[in-house]
Amino acid sequence: MPDEKQGPPTELPIDRLEAHPSNSNVMPKGLFDKLVERIGETGRYPPVIVRPMGDQYQVLDGHHRVAALRRLRHTSVQCVVWQVNDDQALLLLATLNRLSGDDHPLKRAALVSKLSKTMDTKQLADRLPEDAGRVRKLLALHAAPPPPQAPTPIEQMPVCLHFFLLPDERRAVEQVLKAHGGTREQALLDLLCVERGGGDD
Repeated sequence: MPDEKQGPPTELPIDRLEAHPSNSNVMPKGLFDKLVERIGETGRYPPVIVRPMGDQYQVLDGHHRVAALRRLRHTSVQCVVWQVNDDQALLLLATLNRLSGDDHPLKRAALVSKLSKTMDTKQLADRLPEDAGRVRKLLALHAAPPPPQAPTPIEQMPVCLHFFLLPDERRAVEQVLKAHGGTREQALLDLLCVERGGGDD
């Protein structure tokens, strides 16, 4: 695998860098445009990993960074040079672009919330991989939960009543409730109130 004695990042001419022909990592245009904008704005990016190939250097990790720097007309690139053979290069190519963690939703929401102190939703969407809709969802996820509501008093809680009827009695009750209309529960309450001489009046 990579030489343990590799040195610190070094500046290499961008015209001496060439993409590995087996690179399979593709970035959507929207994300690539954001990458170009961020590098252009800050001038900062992780060093590109390359290996020497005669007078040239083959990119193992950082193809999109190199493409972004070309668009920005940079003449040199910060690189780390690894001494690897063809088989090791293929393995690195297959792993460096794919071995990455996933954001924990709550921690990502907290991070975006901190950024929102100085940037609005549009600015965040312009700078982050997330679009404006996703930014709003993350901010809502991080927002303080609503205060808990007071519990319903026990006397206002619904109760369940059970009573037993013979088949003929049940059919008679069902007919009366159906004729009254509405839900069975409301019909039963209405009929009980009429029977007791009550009601809303």
